[in-house]
Amino acid sequence: MNMKIAEVRYNPGHGDEPDSRNSSAGVVELPLSKSVALRVMTLNGVCRAQNVAEAYIPEYPDAEDVEGMARALNHLTDAGGRNCVYIGEGGAPVRFFTALAASVEGVDLTVSGSRGLMKRPLGILLDGLREAGADVRSLRRESHLPLRIIGRRLKAREIEMNPGVSSQFISALLLASPLWDGGQKILFVGATPVSMPYIRMTLEIMSRFGIKSSIETDEAGNLTISTPPALCSAPKEFPIEPDWSAASYFYEAAILLPDTPVRLKSLTPSGSSLQGDSRCAEIFGKLGVETMIVDSGEAELICRSEKLAEVIESREIQEWDMNDTPDLVPALAVGFALAGVRFRFTSVHHLRHKETDRLASLQTEMRKLGYILQADEDSLFWDGELCKPEEAPLISTYSDHRMAMAFAPAACRFDEIKIERPEVVGKSFPRYWEMLSRLGFQISNK
Repeated sequence: MNMKIAEVRYNPGHGDEPDSRNSSAGVVELPLSKSVALRVMTLNGVCRAQNVAEAYIPEYPDAEDVEGMARALNHLTDAGGRNCVYIGEGGAPVRFFTALAASVEGVDLTVSGSRGLMKRPLGILLDGLREAGADVRSLRRESHLPLRIIGRRLKAREIEMNPGVSSQFISALLLASPLWDGGQKILFVGATPVSMPYIRMTLEIMSRFGIKSSIETDEAGNLTISTPPALCSAPKEFPIEPDWSAASYFYEAAILLPDTPVRLKSLTPSGSSLQGDSRCAEIFGKLGVETMIVDSGEAELICRSEKLAEVIESREIQEWDMNDTPDLVPALAVGFALAGVRFRFTSVHHLRHKETDRLASLQTEMRKLGYILQADEDSLFWDGELCKPEEAPLISTYSDHRMAMAFAPAACRFDEIKIERPEVVGKSFPRYWEMLSRLGFQISNK
């Protein structure tokens, strides 16, 4: 779907009901996890550099980030000449690929990306790589794309990192570590890193490639992650599980449509998922959303109206520390407020440095819907304060896929919601609008 504005309405008679001729009608098909896929693809790149067998990926996520990473990896071991890699919009692909390419001897290439990606700084990652001896040169603006990367065999001393930096910088270094002399040791002083489940995901996937790591915390509370030098031993096959971040928008829909079942074709149970965002089942569960997963993997979400009413009537502030799972915040903020649930999400300062300043963007766009959210240095909250909503709100997405996906279900509560640049969902969930329509939402072009 390629349009400038999507008009979204909710018409419960519009969604297709399952029947014998179309078993997928009315059932949402989640994308596969790009977070998992990008890590597996990066480790396959390490395997390629080490001339050992790679893991077979039966199916890749249909996402622009994955396509950009695949393009980049095709250049990794190309012989002869200097290659130019266009990696697209994705922050994770450029971070993972930059660390990998800088660690492969003989690489000589230039990496560029979209206009938005070229504005996002890479200094923290480049500092860590250069400390290990990397030759990575900024061609225009220091610490930004485009970069020229000349691969070397790197050797690290202990790398000290600010715990508040994006976990993708940490994962990028860790994923490249099997190629480094002496392995790696990364020290975080004074606090647990943000989005720690993503780092644990990285370490778990590395362990499945035969790379064993250790996490230690000293008496002062400083955390150290150590990875040894090692030859990868990839599993023969690495299936990619469905994406829990994408599931959060359908949990959001569930609380906005109490007592209405929302069916998902497949979902890995939260207890066995690699993804920290599986926590959304617990968070929405506190509002009355039940998650039922059968052996086939099909899931049904249903929000019990009695439980939701109890939470709303209590006027209790639902407080959650989102340090580990920041990508859930857009769906939670929009869903909680529209359902009438007061909230405070803490440890969210790093959301100011995503595709957009998500805290400011959520405040601006929620005001259009009649909800006054507040933000301070490290929290986003709503205490019930309302204002007059716009009659036909036009939601700006700021080129941020999560803004588009989080606001579309608000059509449950409005005659119509307009979403600017709806095509941005292609970054992680190209079929999002199709899946939303299966629940009774009507999406039209303008």
